[in-house]
Amino acid sequence: MQKTRINLLPWRDTQRKEREIRFVIITGLALAFVGAIVFSVHLYMADKIAYQQSRNDYLKSEIKKAEAKIKKIEKLQDKKRRLVERMNVIQELEESRSHVVHLLDELVKHIPDGVYLKRMTQKKNKITLEGVAQSDARVSSLMSNLDKSPWFTNPKIYLIQTSTKTQSNHRKRSESSFRLEITLTTPKKDKSK
Repeated sequence: MQKTRINLLPWRDTQRKEREIRFVIITGLALAFVGAIVFSVHLYMADKIAYQQSRNDYLKSEIKKAEAKIKKIEKLQDKKRRLVERMNVIQELEESRSHVVHLLDELVKHIPDGVYLKRMTQKKNKITLEGVAQSDARVSSLMSNLDKSPWFTNPKIYLIQTSTKTQSNHRKRSESSFRLEITLTTPKKDKSK
């Protein structure tokens, strides 16, 4: 004979408990799955951050190296600039070396008789001549002669004083003290030579 089993417990309570157990299991599995995903994303992001940080560190070290090279280049450029300035000064001195010879040669050629220079000063290309002439006409002749020279331009008279002096033989002689300024120029070279 077969025994009949009768469940005296309410069937709805059992069903509810089974659903609660299934819910807890599914919720646990879902939380575990979400936790695994969050943990994987966290590891992935941590790896990317570490990789980017290593790239940043590498770039910082390269920037420091580049800055050091830039400083060296700036020092070299400064040194080059100073050397170029020195070379230019030396070149100017070399070019102007012959100017003194031409200046004196041209002055000797263009000073008329009866004119005597006492002082000559030069500031850059301006030359001031101070001297004595037997007359104002000789000073005028000097200025005209200097104006004709290719080495001088713009003769300007700043002072002429005429004075009378008595010589040892009791004759009176007049003389003119003068101060004039001229500009020293370099004549253009003849390209046909």
